[in-house]
Amino acid sequence: MEMFVNRRRELRVLEGALNALGKGEKFNVAVIGPRRIGKTELLLKFKETHEEGAGCVIPYLNVQRTGSVESFKFAYLRELLYEAAKKRGFDAERSKLVDWDGLLVLGAKLGVDGEVTAIKRGSIGELFELQEEILKKLDLKAIFILDEFQDTVRFPNFLEIMRSTVEKQKAVAYIISGSAVRMMEKILSPKKPFFGQFRRLYLGGLPKEDSIELAKAMLSGVKVSNAALELIHRLTGGNPFYISAVCRRLTEEGFERVGSREVYVAFLTELLSESGDIYSHLDYVFNESLSRAYKGAVHREILLILAREEGLTLSEISERLGKPSGEVSNYMKFLLRTDLITKENKRYYFTDKLMRFWLGKTYLGITELELRREKLLRELIGELEEKYLKARTELGKAVEFMVREELGKRFGVKFEPYRRGDVEFDGVAFGERTYVLEIKWRNRPVGAKDVEKFARRAKSEFGEPVMVMFSRSGFTEKAREVAERLGVVLVGDKML
Repeated sequence: MEMFVNRRRELRVLEGALNALGKGEKFNVAVIGPRRIGKTELLLKFKETHEEGAGCVIPYLNVQRTGSVESFKFAYLRELLYEAAKKRGFDAERSKLVDWDGLLVLGAKLGVDGEVTAIKRGSIGELFELQEEILKKLDLKAIFILDEFQDTVRFPNFLEIMRSTVEKQKAVAYIISGSAVRMMEKILSPKKPFFGQFRRLYLGGLPKEDSIELAKAMLSGVKVSNAALELIHRLTGGNPFYISAVCRRLTEEGFERVGSREVYVAFLTELLSESGDIYSHLDYVFNESLSRAYKGAVHREILLILAREEGLTLSEISERLGKPSGEVSNYMKFLLRTDLITKENKRYYFTDKLMRFWLGKTYLGITELELRREKLLRELIGELEEKYLKARTELGKAVEFMVREELGKRFGVKFEPYRRGDVEFDGVAFGERTYVLEIKWRNRPVGAKDVEKFARRAKSEFGEPVMVMFSRSGFTEKAREVAERLGVVLVGDKML
């Protein structure tokens, strides 16, 4: 398990679900974020912190580890009974809970063997209905954590069946999580069974102060400059897994002092060398995303084209690939179902700019020794700055989506990302009036110049739109004065 870093706000949301269940006012939570961003660590920290509380159990199940509906049913009930037995003081050993006979024995000890037998013989529907009876008999409530929930789409009609019991249940609330961001959003979208049933909690990178705190802890005993610590945050985007990988690399190199150059070398080695943890992670995500592609080689070639030249149209991709647009269109539809690329204004882009940079370089076969050569290092640093750091937005796609959704509800519009050539906005909504949204997710208040620049760009592109600016850290007094003069609506984090 990776080192847990403080996720104060996120833990408060999960604790709110626990408190609400105790008061009979339950709500469910969906934790969404890319792989290795710290979702599982957050969920297990919540479980560890609160599982001793009276009257509630917190079972945890990783759905990816279940291969079929039957194995899911068994594993789900095993976790529920195991946690209930611990809470009620019964001797429960995991080593004895490897088959239905073991569950029947434990069920008999708890006085719920009838329900266990019915679940064994029944369907998923019986599982979700009868768990309520089990908890009622044991005078318990449960918050069930289902990690990598998007994998339930493999089970026929699972979401519809589970949804039919969720609303009726009084003793069970759910915390689900998923790494396939687009798939999770689809599961929770309108016209889908779980629409409106879960409060979304998007997990992005750590803020700068927490990134630096984690880096300092991992580099204990090493003299690290402030510039190097800030560079670690910039390069990793606050991803705790990336921070850990870079810091481990720096420690293994045996540096007594760490400056910006050492951080660049460590990051690029982790990213481009096959021995790097970041390399292995991106390689896994890339191949996992394409694992169900019928034309895997063609999809890889398309992604290599976009890695070299982002923002191409369908016809431009078809031309470079040497295939008809109709055929390529089907390939693009598959890629859009992954989290690898996105489509904006009929042009295709990588969702993760670091994935683009990695993919564009992996086929060069750069060795760790070559990364120490000053000329190549300078070239890579320059390209990293240009194609990754400058191209990357201040917040992740997940957080940006959340802000757009919440502000869309507030203004009664549907914000979508907007890009036309070099012109780009975080959100635009068209209707009787045009709404333009700017999102600032940084650790300092937005100043007057930022407001003026946004207003100038918005008016240049759309004339007289409704201009909305969101800031995680609020606004300076001067910024508020300028906003009032220019007609920009300011929204702070606490106002969502």
